[in-house]
Amino acid sequence: MIKIIVCDDVDGAFQKSGELSRLETSAQVAIHSQVASNHDELLERLKGATVAVAIRDRTVLDRQILASLPQLRLIASTGPHRIDIRAATELGIVVAGAPGTSTASVAEHVFGMILALARRIPRSDHALRERRWETSAGIELEGKTLGILGLGRTGSAVARRAPAFGLRVIAWGPTLSPERAAASGARMVSEEELFHASDILSIHLRRSDLSKGFVNAERLAWMKPTAFLIDISWEGIVDHHAVAAALRDGKLAGAALDLCGTDPVEMNDPILDAPNTVLTPHVAWQTVESYKRSARLVTDNILAYLNGSPTNVVNSDALKTPRQSSRVP
Repeated sequence: MIKIIVCDDVDGAFQKSGELSRLETSAQVAIHSQVASNHDELLERLKGATVAVAIRDRTVLDRQILASLPQLRLIASTGPHRIDIRAATELGIVVAGAPGTSTASVAEHVFGMILALARRIPRSDHALRERRWETSAGIELEGKTLGILGLGRTGSAVARRAPAFGLRVIAWGPTLSPERAAASGARMVSEEELFHASDILSIHLRRSDLSKGFVNAERLAWMKPTAFLIDISWEGIVDHHAVAAALRDGKLAGAALDLCGTDPVEMNDPILDAPNTVLTPHVAWQTVESYKRSARLVTDNILAYLNGSPTNVVNSDALKTPRQSSRVP
């Protein structure tokens, strides 16, 4: 019987979903409720595993780890950003993703952050808990311009929800076309116009060499001093030092970020001490519904692979390697 290891079901959501029970007739399933503290612990957990389940970038599966797991054939992941895809492909390890399972959750979180900034909700809540009655005028969203940087799956979901708040939507992305923008209810503009015209700018670029450090001091300087920045993108796309400086200098009215970097957060991250911010710890995707969809699709991907018809594979070249040509035990 094959061995399936769930590396990091920290919330217990996958186990509670009941989806993994569908694997028990064809595999031995072991679930770990904490992220491994070091390489040795992770290797011990994955020893002899045919399938590893990695939930939303909690576990780092780098070349060193993957090269030490000769029996591993499949990584079923809900977010492959901390998996060395190149190494996995070279070693013949298939990586299957779970696209779209958190799109609605993330899009809704964006609007939660926008409203929190616009109506200064965290500040009012904090004052009242300290027995202080502080009032301040927020802003309405009606008639404002929402700019979306990167109109992919999540950016499009945000755009489709914007009319409910009376927002005008503009967008730009390195591969965006006017037709694709219009299909999501947005108007395509130039990169510079996006930063200049947005009352609220939401960042949804894919992580790549092109997007690394893209939202920097130069581009932030194009924004209105009354504008809000919303960042639920991956670590490294938005320069936190530049955002913190813009907030301190009054060149940006507010910023809301779902921090997607190191877990736990780096305590010297400048955004933690910046004014007029709303911060969350990589929870934009975490909803009961998202967990259920993720657990269902991950389980479907594993069963499809075991049945010889892999689905949602992100590195199809791995299927052609000697490791995959031999029969799954």
